[in-house]
This record gives sequence, C-alpha cells and structure tokens, in this order.
Amino acid sequence: MLDYQAENLILHFVTKDDLSEVARTWPSDHHPLSDTEAQETVAYMQRNYKRNTKGCIRHLCLAVCGKEHPGTIMGWCGLDGSRNPAEPELFILLDEAYRNQGYGTQCVKELLRIAVEDYALSGVHGGCAKENVASARAMEKGGMVQYGTEENGDPLFRFTSRNK
Repeated sequence: MLDYQAENLILHFVTKDDLSEVARTWPSDHHPLSDTEAQETVAYMQRNYKRNTKGCIRHLCLAVCGKEHPGTIMGWCGLDGSRNPAEPELFILLDEAYRNQGYGTQCVKELLRIAVEDYALSGVHGGCAKENVASARAMEKGGMVQYGTEENGDPLFRFTSRNK
C-alpha cells in the first residue's frame, strides 16, 4: 500500500518497520507500549487495512508523519466504520507539540479525499468536544459542515460528496 501525501504530511500505513514509533506514540494519551503490544497493534491495523473495501470502511488508521521527518509519528488519523461502515467517523489524534499548526486541517482534507476517491463513500461524520475549538475549525476548514450538536453541546460534523 502506498502512503498518502498531504501538503506537509505523509499519512502512513504502518508496518513492522514502525514498531518503535508505534510503541512510543500509541495510543497518544497513554504510556508507551511494550514490544509485544506494539506488534499486536501493528498486526491489528494491517488486518483492518485488508478489510476495507470500496463503499465499506471497517477501520483505517494511519500514522501522521511530517514530510521533513517521515520516520517520526506525530499522531494518528483515520476513518472508523465500527458504527456505520458506509459513513465512517473521522478521527485525528495529534501529539500536543504538533497541534495548532494546520496539520489537522491537512488530515481532514486528505481523509475526505481518500473517502470519496479511494473508497467511494458518500459521507463521513466527525465530532469533537465543544471546548476543542481547533478540531472544530479543522473539520470546517477541511470541508465538513456542522449539522447539529450532541445533548452535551459537542458539535457534530458531516461531509457528503455533494459538499464538494
């Protein structure tokens, strides 16, 4: 599988070559993984890569890497179809050092392009905590439209191929 290229980013399909970076960064808000846990995480992602087909995303998780430092994982992004494989949910988890620099918007734009062009999906959903203004802004700048809110006030976003 070929990695995806955004303006300043590479959205990377992880392999065994990435074990040390996966161990260091996955999941982004917890302690580093053991070697065994990192191997299991990579194997899980690779199984999911094979399950994704046109019109159906089970789970697409990509490492976010900068073009200047392609071996360093800055965070994670992708499309999660566990609730609805035909209209998955977009997610972005960037390490704190890489936030508020436009990388989230680049991820959103590229993930929406991937959803439409590579997987022939008609829609993608997204959401964030109401306090997370940067994520809401990234979704809007990336092409998503806010269509409502959760009961707690968290905004809900959607992209349809008609938005283009």
